[in-house]
Amino acid sequence: MEDLLYNSFMGNSVGNYLLCFGILLLGFFIRNLISKGFSRLLFKVFRKFSNRKFSEEFVGLLKSPFKLLFELIFLYIAFYPLVLPQSWNIIIYKGKTFLFILSALYELALIVSITWILLRLVDFISLVLMSRALLTEDKSDDQLVGFFKELIKFILAVFALFFVLGAVFNLNITALVTGLGLGGLAIALAAQETLGNLLASFIIFLDKPFKAGDLVNVSEITGTVEKVGFRSTRIRTLDKSLLTVPNKKMIDAPLNNITLSSFRRVRFSLKLLYSTRAEQLKKICDEIKAELQNHELVDEDITVRFTDYGESSLDILVVFFVKTNEWDVMMDVRERLNYKVMEIVENNGSGFAYPTRTLYLDKNFPST
Repeated sequence: MEDLLYNSFMGNSVGNYLLCFGILLLGFFIRNLISKGFSRLLFKVFRKFSNRKFSEEFVGLLKSPFKLLFELIFLYIAFYPLVLPQSWNIIIYKGKTFLFILSALYELALIVSITWILLRLVDFISLVLMSRALLTEDKSDDQLVGFFKELIKFILAVFALFFVLGAVFNLNITALVTGLGLGGLAIALAAQETLGNLLASFIIFLDKPFKAGDLVNVSEITGTVEKVGFRSTRIRTLDKSLLTVPNKKMIDAPLNNITLSSFRRVRFSLKLLYSTRAEQLKKICDEIKAELQNHELVDEDITVRFTDYGESSLDILVVFFVKTNEWDVMMDVRERLNYKVMEIVENNGSGFAYPTRTLYLDKNFPST
């Protein structure tokens, strides 16, 4: 048996192969346990910051990236005693050997796992900060937490990319950055729209024309702001669809922050029959105005006027303000008043007009 363990195969003893297999098998069975245990141990560093909360969330965020990291560590430990065959040291691409590519892939996976851990730590920190921001009345801090979370994660990803290019693929980072500087003008022109949206996001955070949770109207879009990102703002419209609007459009176009308004304006035109007499028309206007004045949610600034002689109707303009900025409340008030207006028009012996045309036939006109 001892002789069998010392038998050599492809430059390594059978014992070394068994040791490698045993380490890999051990790592496969204990990777979950180690990743959970290490995550709980690391949480002690953040316990005071999180006020001893969110421990399970922390473990849930860090478990997967730590599992990948420990898998790579066990892989390194398992293959360290082995001597790789010289036949693998063949050139594959531009002087790079197969062993070099294997080593580069391993280093790349290692950097990815560490970057993944850092990104998940950023997620946890933003989770704690968001829980604190939700306790305040000002919702702009909620928006800031999400914005800086994305900003830091973007910076980490860029640093990781440059580190991979320099440490793994042995590229000259200084020359690469210089080349980017020389081509900066071309890049800026190509990414002009993206840079404009990025600048607009900073303007939104500094000027604060709106924040997450506000009901806004911009470029014929009405909805609730759900998130402000680097490039775009997500708006949940009144029909529950989610629109992504470029940040540049949010600051360039006239924007109405309905949440900051104390009133909702209602404006419509009544088109009555031409057979309506003057006294009927005046009584209809007076009764509609009285109905609006008696409504508890309607502001005193009311307009009910006979304005135009239309092509097929007598037009009454109705404008009033509802004392709310909630869409549902405003629509409920408008609906109830619409029913009342119909009753007023019917009770006064009039009716609503629709486009009509009268043709007069000349009996003396020769027929074909």
